[in-house]
Amino acid sequence: MSLNKFSKLFEELDSNNSINKKVNSLTKYFKSNSNLNNIWTIYLLIGKRNKRFISGKSLREYYSDIYKMPLWLIETCYTKVGDSAEVISLLLQDKLPEKDIKEDISLDELINNILPNFFKLDENQKKSYIKLLWEKITKDNQLIFNKILTGTFRIGVSKGLVTKAISNMTGIDESIILHRLMGDFEPIEETYIFLINKKLEQRELAYKPYPFQLANTFDEKIKETTSIKQYHFESKWDGIRSQIIKRANNISIWTRGEELVNKTFPELIKIISDLKNDFVVDGEILIWDENKNMPEDFSLLQKRLGRKSPSIKIQNDLPIVFVAYDILEINGNDIRNKILSERRNILEEKFLNSISEDQTIASKKIKITKLLKMNSWEEVEESKNSARNINTEGLVIKNKNSKYLPGRKKGNWWKYKIDPMQLDGVLIYARPGSGKRADLYTDYSFAIWENNKLVKFANAYSGLNNEEIKELDKWIRKNTLERYGPVRSVKPELVFEISFDNIQISKRHKSGIALRFPRITKWRKDKNIMDADKLENAMRMIRS
Repeated sequence: MSLNKFSKLFEELDSNNSINKKVNSLTKYFKSNSNLNNIWTIYLLIGKRNKRFISGKSLREYYSDIYKMPLWLIETCYTKVGDSAEVISLLLQDKLPEKDIKEDISLDELINNILPNFFKLDENQKKSYIKLLWEKITKDNQLIFNKILTGTFRIGVSKGLVTKAISNMTGIDESIILHRLMGDFEPIEETYIFLINKKLEQRELAYKPYPFQLANTFDEKIKETTSIKQYHFESKWDGIRSQIIKRANNISIWTRGEELVNKTFPELIKIISDLKNDFVVDGEILIWDENKNMPEDFSLLQKRLGRKSPSIKIQNDLPIVFVAYDILEINGNDIRNKILSERRNILEEKFLNSISEDQTIASKKIKITKLLKMNSWEEVEESKNSARNINTEGLVIKNKNSKYLPGRKKGNWWKYKIDPMQLDGVLIYARPGSGKRADLYTDYSFAIWENNKLVKFANAYSGLNNEEIKELDKWIRKNTLERYGPVRSVKPELVFEISFDNIQISKRHKSGIALRFPRITKWRKDKNIMDADKLENAMRMIRS
């Protein structure tokens, strides 16, 4: 169980862009290591709630105090490298003595026994402890050690690559491995044995969600090549994608991000426990307005997120529903290989009918999405364009003959989203990005006119290409008015088109509005700042 072996694996994965070579490196590594080391490797690589023992900022400050290097110099190095663990590992190369005996540490020993002691110490003791550990670990392992300290692993290794490697090694189908990796798992030897067991029974996956099927962006060519009769049309809900699992009296609600949210939505647990069938259903959690029979804005749902024990008042003020649109398992039978039209019949007959008529609360809290009848692609377009009238994002178009498969599979599901709203804003603030863009100004703030003043209305960091980012970075440095730590205010001269999915009134923002998913869609070099939008235009959007 070697930190040294993990460091070599990390270097191979980080320096290689070939998927096949990454899978081969992982397969070879898993074959040559113990069960416990392998499960810790999987846990770290796919980001299973990696524990952070120290922040990157504190790590840089500790190094400054221990080795008497000016913090400003370390911060300058950090802006060039963009990663605290990496910059400290580089700075340590000249500080650590050469060792005749190379000491190695197991991942399990490091994470379970050595590093937890860190939390018991005061600040001075922590610095001494970190220095001691740095001096015990070889230079080649410093990067991995510091990454474990800060809980940061971003090396382009997806769950899919890990799944392929384990499948290659064991001969178990990738879909089974992927299912076993869903949700939480504890990095212990028993978990790894569970993962590679060829004879595992379905009942041993009682709490596990299935890998989610995802939709591709709609291709307009489909309108010209296929009949509208091949598809189901549903509203694209703007909520929390989730699977509800009821197996042998065990109930769990998993989000697409593989977070267990039973405690966040206790009202659903009670209702589900009263239903007669066992099932796994896929759908969306939403805040629902029963009077209008439509979902509320996503911002209200955000107020429920993160609350581990929502009060009765919160549950009443922000009432949630679960809208099911697919069923993956019924009474212990995995039906993902049935075509969508058959699964829909089962959803209507066995799932919906299990909510008996006298369970009025259940019928209000659990719904199934309606299929929208479309006779032409023109009707599809009209329905998509009017989606905001019912607080949805557009349509989801599904092939009636599609099976439920993990990930984005071509020809199965498409999301056909309403065109985004847009406002032209003036760039007023900029700050550096993170990671590889830590030395470039990539995070921006924009303003629109309120009377004769510019008022901030949006932050955005995506949408520009690399050439535009570099061009804008040079302009920002030449046109800085003031500095506030890492943030620069700039001359109000540049106009950008900002797109967003929704807009609403907000008391928390100076402009009085808040945007959903703002992003830059165009650098409007053809406009001057007087052409930027006015706040009244934004308010008109909200009213309409």
